Amino acid sequence: MKFFHKVIDVENLSEGNFILKLERNDIVFKAGQFFSLGIPGTNINREYSVCSGENESSIDFLIREIDEGILSKELRKLKVSDEVKILGPYGNFYLKNFNLNENYIFIASGTGISPFMSLLKTYPNIKYQLYHGIRYKIDMINTLPEKNYFKFVSKENINNSNFFSGRITKNLEMLLKQDKRSYVFMCGNSMMVTDVYDSLLKNNFKPEKIFTEIFF
Repeated sequence: MKFFHKVIDVENLSEGNFILKLERNDIVFKAGQFFSLGIPGTNINREYSVCSGENESSIDFLIREIDEGILSKELRKLKVSDEVKILGPYGNFYLKNFNLNENYIFIASGTGISPFMSLLKTYPNIKYQLYHGIRYKIDMINTLPEKNYFKFVSKENINNSNFFSGRITKNLEMLLKQDKRSYVFMCGNSMMVTDVYDSLLKNNFKPEKIFTEIFF
């Protein structure tokens, strides 16, 4: 396996977020897994979930540039044909098989939406609802189908029926009305995941059908 992969593109989505698109080479992964990325010549590595589908020719990562971060800033500065070291895949945040007759609920905060982007590109015909907590409207993912994509904006007020004001944890009513037999996947900061997980259990969702991936 080749550990060094060339940059195909750095796609700027907003002031904070960008997609790093790399040559896939011989990498095999399951939608929902993550990799450790690093720049050759440095000793700094960070873990990022894949946002591209299992069958795409490139391997892509949705990354947020952190003010106090070191690697995210450097990754954003990369040019076409620069190299990135990739180790992995890691993690078990996926199902071996997705049943098209089941309903899936995806809950994410920030770039925790990455594994769900990968899942939806890999299994485009599954039944799902996607709940995404973001700071600003500009942090939304424009390529996702509007009817299944619910955005919760915490840092600005938006008068639009496609958005909800406040964090996901303050807007649980519509989520808790969903089919209790659904598979639920959550990815994001630990407080959001813990609070929503507890609410789901209290409202009779099945613990064996809840999967979590926490960002600390």
